[in-house]
Amino acid sequence: MSASGITALLLDLDDTLFDDSHATRQAFSVFIGPHASRFSEAEAELFPRWRACVDRHWRRFEQGELTMAQQRHERLRDFLGLPHISEDEAARLFQPYMDAYRRHRRLTPGAAAFLDATRHLVRIVVSNGGAEQQRAKLAHLGIAHHFRHVVTVEDAGAAKPDSRIFLHALALENLAPEHCLMVGDDPERDIEPARRLGMAACQVSHGRHAAVFQQLSLQLQNA
Repeated sequence: MSASGITALLLDLDDTLFDDSHATRQAFSVFIGPHASRFSEAEAELFPRWRACVDRHWRRFEQGELTMAQQRHERLRDFLGLPHISEDEAARLFQPYMDAYRRHRRLTPGAAAFLDATRHLVRIVVSNGGAEQQRAKLAHLGIAHHFRHVVTVEDAGAAKPDSRIFLHALALENLAPEHCLMVGDDPERDIEPARRLGMAACQVSHGRHAAVFQQLSLQLQNA
């Protein structure tokens, strides 16, 4: 990737700057305790099933079928096999998961140093997460001050990989795509759509965050 001419970074949040996988795994360990007797499988075997429920109902949120709260509750109903419980009961059962998830929020390796090294560039978060939740993460992690804007599904009226969310972010600072670099962990949602719009793009992945961020910092230091 050439960093020549790059003036702005568009950055995904979950599993790019924020270690969502860690928070999710720790939260599931807390959540499953009271419900373990429902299942014959061990926790390690149940976690992929939980992830499948997360992905299934998250896509419904991205498509506008569910609110953020509803996708959480549908995920719980799906996983526990309790389709008819009320919203209030679903919220009560889900709360220990949310509390644990918040306790285990942390940056991905190398993210803090990368943000410090790219202060000379315009930075915009582009996330499919809910606006309130994502802004709360940035504040908790102490990195909110790095970003000119935080663009979410609610802000843009569209979710990645829809080009509208990227174009919304670019329009906020009148940015040309060819002068922007998208950094994210998801090829389908982050990398491919950014490249189709003419942006440079760089993928991070589990176990490679620190190395990728260090390399990007060096490439972008004279951008």
